[in-house]
Amino acid sequence: MSTNPNIIQSSASQAAPLSSTKPVEESRVRFNLSPHVRGMIIRQILLQLFLLFITATVLFPVLWIVSMAIDPRGITRPTDLNLFPPNANLDAFNVILTQQFSNVLPVYFGDLLLNSLFVALGVSLATVTMGASAAYAFSRFHFIGRQAGMLGFIVLLMLPSTGTLIPLFILFSSVQVNSTLAAAVPSFFVGALIAAVVFVAYNLARNWSKIDPDRWFNPGPIGVTIVVAVVMLIAILITFFAIFQRTEIYETTIAAPLAEIQSEYDEAKADYDRRVQSVQQRQGTALRRERRAEEAVTVQSYLTNLRDRLATVESPEEIRAIMNSELETRLEEAEDPEDDIAVQALQTALPILDSGGVAGFRAGLDSAVQQVTDEVASAQDDAATARANADEAAANLVTSETTLAAAQQRVDQEAAGVLTLRDDTLLRAIPYVVLTWIAGLAGAAVVWVIVRLLKNVIEPKALVNILLYALMAALILGIGLTALQSRMTPNMPTTQALRTTLLGLAIAFASGGLPFAIWNLKGYFDTIPKELEEAALIDGAGLFGTFIRVMIPLSLPAFAIVILFAFMQGWTEFILSWVFLTGQTQNYTLAMALATLTNGANQAPPDMQKFAALSILISLPVIILFFAFQRWIVGGLSLGGVKG
Repeated sequence: MSTNPNIIQSSASQAAPLSSTKPVEESRVRFNLSPHVRGMIIRQILLQLFLLFITATVLFPVLWIVSMAIDPRGITRPTDLNLFPPNANLDAFNVILTQQFSNVLPVYFGDLLLNSLFVALGVSLATVTMGASAAYAFSRFHFIGRQAGMLGFIVLLMLPSTGTLIPLFILFSSVQVNSTLAAAVPSFFVGALIAAVVFVAYNLARNWSKIDPDRWFNPGPIGVTIVVAVVMLIAILITFFAIFQRTEIYETTIAAPLAEIQSEYDEAKADYDRRVQSVQQRQGTALRRERRAEEAVTVQSYLTNLRDRLATVESPEEIRAIMNSELETRLEEAEDPEDDIAVQALQTALPILDSGGVAGFRAGLDSAVQQVTDEVASAQDDAATARANADEAAANLVTSETTLAAAQQRVDQEAAGVLTLRDDTLLRAIPYVVLTWIAGLAGAAVVWVIVRLLKNVIEPKALVNILLYALMAALILGIGLTALQSRMTPNMPTTQALRTTLLGLAIAFASGGLPFAIWNLKGYFDTIPKELEEAALIDGAGLFGTFIRVMIPLSLPAFAIVILFAFMQGWTEFILSWVFLTGQTQNYTLAMALATLTNGANQAPPDMQKFAALSILISLPVIILFFAFQRWIVGGLSLGGVKG
């Protein structure tokens, strides 16, 4: 059977388009998304854009603060965000950490830090202790007034913190406390805080010296010994520098000259900033008045030419047509017709043509020309006066700039010399620091030898604990008495109002934080099954032991929230501190010091670089505390079940 080639060719030609269109159709099917998928993609895009917006909004203040803290330009009124300022440095941090607050507070950062720590930690301790006991009573015991008491705490939660300011002020002003006792509480707190740091450091070193297979990093005894020795050296250096800063020699030979040089530079810089603003303002005024004078001259020339042009026209209709045409043209060209002199003159002269005739019109037009001529003379005088003031301000700015350059040169030269003297003194003290460090290491070695020799007489762990507690007691007494001596002044009265003390401020903060602590802890205690307490009581734990061993471990998330909020309240609150402690410079907190850097004490100009640096330093403890409690705050703990 034969096949016609034409038929085969025709069939192939007809089949070719079908085969060529098949991939296209498949591709269309492959990329044809369903409405559900398209909706998901659009929602994800919108969600990502929203998250980017929120991230930018949250990060903007942080970036602004960091940028200002490293910006050495000394901008007193920042108007822009420069993420990478020229010649960025950390001088503001160095000044805050090593020099006194010379604007209002003759105290160091360390003093302010200890005051803030006393208030914040004291508030946290008091709030947690009293709040936990009261919350447990409301949760587990039934007594008269229980519901009314909880309702009262809820009402107190709704009150603003400033609502209790006046009654607290009156109450704490009427209570008198012994001045020595009021100064001793924060003084011995400093010793207890340092002793607690030593205790925590000892336990960390002891734990890290033991090999733990579940831990990814095990330095061992030798590594821990080296780290402890280095930390001891750093602590000795910091202690020596802090003590050296408090000596009379440092005050007279270093601190006072530096303060004088810095004060001269600050005054010159403030005067220069004021004159820069004055020059800008006066230059703007001169330009505006010169522009006004030029416009007046232009209008004078225009009206004069119009008057001369209309002098030969006798027909009122022709004059009216010319005036209307000129008025229409001026209205179109004028930026502000109500303030245009020519428009006002034309609008004033045109009605006179109907009421006073041609003669009256010419007289009115002559009056308008004369009025503009007088205004030209006045505007030119004002412009000349404004230009003279601007030139005078520019000349004063040059003088101020010269004074500022001289002050800057003195800072670069004399201040550098004073700092060199300070550095030389510190370098000469290095051998004594090293000897102190070696003595400390030798003392630790002697303790180790004594423990090894007496291991058959007394257990090494018990002996080390005895020595540790003795060291902590010595630190509390020694540092507390030293701090108390520095807080006692010769003219201090025997008694003072509780309001003017750090103790009173801490009590006031604790009273404000108790309602939230009781409400939060009570709600969490209610979720813990009572069967767990009953089981502990049957095992002989006792009521107090049950609370310590059962309730507290299961309520750590709630305790973490209460501690964090109470610490933040005592650490960052400003209004109550400022009202209570005004005039008590030695009791100022970091929040109050931050306010003085923003013109809070009528000091100009504000130092935004120091303000930003101090803001960062103030935020660090809160950040550290949050991350320390993060696993309880974010994750929480699950409550255990009861077998039945």
